[in-house]
Amino acid sequence: MVKRLSFFLLTIIVLISLYLSVFELLLYSFHSPLGNTIKNPTLQEATWTYLIHQKYMGFIELDTYTIYEKRHLLDVKKVFEKTYDLWIIFTLLSVVILLFFFKKIIKSVIALGISINILLIVFSLNFIKSFELFHNLFFKNNSWIFSNDSLLIQLFPLHYFQEFFILLLLLTFSIFILLYMYRYLNAKNSTLFTIT
Repeated sequence: MVKRLSFFLLTIIVLISLYLSVFELLLYSFHSPLGNTIKNPTLQEATWTYLIHQKYMGFIELDTYTIYEKRHLLDVKKVFEKTYDLWIIFTLLSVVILLFFFKKIIKSVIALGISINILLIVFSLNFIKSFELFHNLFFKNNSWIFSNDSLLIQLFPLHYFQEFFILLLLLTFSIFILLYMYRYLNAKNSTLFTIT
């Protein structure tokens, strides 16, 4: 029982690392909705530079935002920084775990990962409610609610977050499929060389 629980915890750590890795990849590469023309590329670039690259408050380029938008950007930046720190910790743990326990947990990583993705798809069927729940968990006092004419809403409309989420699911599903194929081919190759 203790052994199974230990392997389950190791599986969870690896999955957290995997999801955070995909999140970080998308965070650094996916900055606007697909197929949309960026209305203010300079401002959007300055916003992303502030959110993921700068260590200090640098709102000089962001003076076009209202104080409420700036406050929310600061909250988002703090979430990104905490997420990055967690990603580093879980990735280091996962490397060690996979070095020693890859064969013992890979099946669980695949099965639980696909199950989590299916659960996320079910939650996303009502994306707006899921979006609101997520924001209420991470941003208190409704500091994330803006009118449709808000500059932040124009740069980051709801469909940006929907596309980000879809890409996260597609990438993680792809990883699980590749892991399954690797496991299957590895098992098939090992039976070819057994003496009966």
